[in-house]
Amino acid sequence: MKKIILFFAMLFTLANPAKAIMSPQMEFIQTLTDKVITDVLKTNESIDVKYEKFEKYFLPALDTDMISKFVLGKHWRQLNENEKSAFKKAFIDLCLKSWADRFNSYSGQTLDIVGERPAEGKNQYYIDSQIENNSKPIEVIWRIRQKNNSFQIVDIIIEGVSMALTYRNQYTDYLSTHSLEELISSLENQSNNFVFTAK
Repeated sequence: MKKIILFFAMLFTLANPAKAIMSPQMEFIQTLTDKVITDVLKTNESIDVKYEKFEKYFLPALDTDMISKFVLGKHWRQLNENEKSAFKKAFIDLCLKSWADRFNSYSGQTLDIVGERPAEGKNQYYIDSQIENNSKPIEVIWRIRQKNNSFQIVDIIIEGVSMALTYRNQYTDYLSTHSLEELISSLENQSNNFVFTAK
């Protein structure tokens, strides 16, 4: 979990790679991070304004349906359509606010794309990257899925730890002693009462 927190403290700090030919998949990640650097990280605006911009760029880049289904696993099928929508909104809102709060501590680290390879699943790819962290680089792997002519993120793996799987394990453990309604309510409360940390 510490590695995940460290990653999101430095998320989207992408150094311009050498003038190498990049695939559309790699360019998807580079373009996203470039936008966040220019319009969010390098500004002196308040965290609330930064969050609005972060959400504008990052939310469309996520495959929220696929991620939500995965993190709930078998429990997803137990929800009706209204409950699915409520879970997805609360879960994604809380994730984005938590990530935005952590990236606000940006202090100039860089992330370099170093390669790509096919992932399990139809039209899925791993984009390999590294965060320069003064000593040993931190390995970050973006798992993305191609949908028609566009791409979306379905997971981020930091030093071998899958974020999607981490959430799934947390919610599976929670649901062993609580109901789905309680999980949704808990996520909604956490999101609605979230307080950003002052930098």
